[in-house]
Order: sequence, then structure tokens, then C-alpha cells
Amino acid sequence: MKIRIIYSFLVLTLSSLCNVSAYAQDAGATAGIDSSSLLIGNQTHLHLKISYNTRHGIPKIQWPAITDSLVSKVRVVSKSKIDTVIPDHNNPTQEVQSQDLIITSFDSGYYAIPPFQFVVNGDTTHPILTDALMMQVRTVPVDTSKGFRDIKGPIQVKFPIIIILMYTGIAVVILAIIAFLIYYFVKKNKKKIIEPVVIKAPPIDPHVKALKALEELALKKLWQEGKTKEYYSGVSDILRIYLDDRFNLGALEMTTDEIMFTLRRKGELNDNLKNKLRQILVLSDLVKFAKEQPLPTENEVILSSAIDFINDSLKAQEPITKVASEGNTPAQSNNQTV
Repeated sequence: MKIRIIYSFLVLTLSSLCNVSAYAQDAGATAGIDSSSLLIGNQTHLHLKISYNTRHGIPKIQWPAITDSLVSKVRVVSKSKIDTVIPDHNNPTQEVQSQDLIITSFDSGYYAIPPFQFVVNGDTTHPILTDALMMQVRTVPVDTSKGFRDIKGPIQVKFPIIIILMYTGIAVVILAIIAFLIYYFVKKNKKKIIEPVVIKAPPIDPHVKALKALEELALKKLWQEGKTKEYYSGVSDILRIYLDDRFNLGALEMTTDEIMFTLRRKGELNDNLKNKLRQILVLSDLVKFAKEQPLPTENEVILSSAIDFINDSLKAQEPITKVASEGNTPAQSNNQTV
């Protein structure tokens, strides 16, 4: 029994060694560099590849550990991911894993890059090695026989039209905002213009205005020209405006009866003045609405009565000369002053 166990162990061990040997015989690694001679500070690509056969199964590939430097003064700028491809579809069991490195150096000289080591299925005793690489880093050749030259001036770069338009638009918008802000603050802080003070003439007393209007009406000689209706309408309107200004009645919108009723309620006038006013307004209404044809003496008396009513209705008595008109005016016939 013990002999059988030992035999089985030996068979498994030999089988494993054969598989490892088979993987090792089928695997091969390469390392290549795009340019083995480069200018100091420039970059170049280094390509790592390992190929293997999967007919005995997919092997486990352990890639070399790559840090930020391959050797002293040869730096790794970047490295790609490990990619797996089948280069020949007629041989699908043959696969290749690859990775690209970008390397550079900032010191001139010759640098030997040692072989990269790949481990297949954990067999560290039989690693797959690439060939060693040699890289030259050279400096810019300097001709010491020639004198020093000035530094080359800046190169003029032509901007695309779209860039010019974009910056022009931005500048226009900024200038517009600045102009608006200046206008806003100037307008806000601008001193108010002191408007000239217009001294209004003092209001004319109602009785002065009414007497002046009656004088102007007399000078028109309306009833002498047959315009009796216009003449009596003028007298009536002048008295109504006077009542409105003097007693705040709104007389222009009232009938004669409404005016008399309102005056009675206010008690502003005595009975004599109210009767005189009523006679003037009633006669004017008859001429305007009933086509009454008054006598010439009545035409003269109504103007004189209107003047007397205005003068007599003043609370503060002042001497006022009655209006004089041409021809036979009430002032000539009565020749009165208050």
C-alpha cells in the first residue's frame, strides 16, 4: 500500500514537471525599443511581449515588477495595461501578452537595460528572460569654434479666426458692462438740477375777475349787433363763475332754481341781493331758452344790475369803479362808485 502511494506521488510530480517544462518550452519573451539612441529629455517606447501556447491549458504569467525607473537615470514616464491577443487566427492556441512603456533620460551616456524576467505558473527556477537592451542618450552638439548667439526671439503664432472672434466678443461684453456701470453710478450720483422757481402771479380775486369780464362783454356790443342771446348768456355765465369762485357752488352745472336754493341754505347773501340775482338769471334764461326779446333799456340795466350785485356781495367793502362801456353804458347812466 505504501509503495502504491509513493508511486502515485512520483507520477504526479513527474507530470507537473513535464507540464512546467512544456509551458517553458512553448513560452518566449521579447523586449524591443523604438530608438536605441535619443536626444536628452526625449522619450521613446519600449515594448514587452510574451507568447505562449494554451493547448495544455492557460498558463499563469507573472510579469516583471516595473517601478518608476528601469535602471539608474532611465525613468519610466508611463506604462500601458497588459493586453492579450491571438496574432494568428489559424493557430488559436498561440496567444501573446504585451505592454508598452514610455521611457526617458535626462543624463547623457550609455545605459544597459537588463533582461526582463517573466515567471510561468510560479516556476521561479526557470523564468522566461528577454534580451538585454542598450540605449544611448546624447546631448545637443555644441560647436565651440563659433561664438555665442542671441536667444531666438518668440515665434509669432497665428490664431484661428474663431479664436479672434471669441476674444473680440468677450471684450465687447466686458466693455458694455463697464459702460453700463459707469452710466448707472454717474446717473445715480448726479446732482439734481435745481429747477428755476416760477413765481406765480397771485390769484385774481373773484370780484375783480368778474368785473373785468363784464367790461370786456360790454365792449363787444353784442346786443347792439342783434346778438342778444349771446349777450345774456355771457352775463349769466360771468355771474355763475363768480358764484362758483366766491361761494364754491358749482353754479355752472346748476339751474337757476338750484342756485337760489343753495344760496338760501348757505345764508351767504341777504334777501335783496338774492332777489337781484334771481331777476338777472331768470331774464337771461328767458332770452336763452324762451327767445324773449328784451327792450334796449333792459339790455343796459341787466349789465348794471350784475355789476351792482358783485359789488354789494363783497364782505370786505372796497371802492370799486363800475365798468364803463362805450355809448349808453350802465356806468354812464348810474355814475356810481362803491
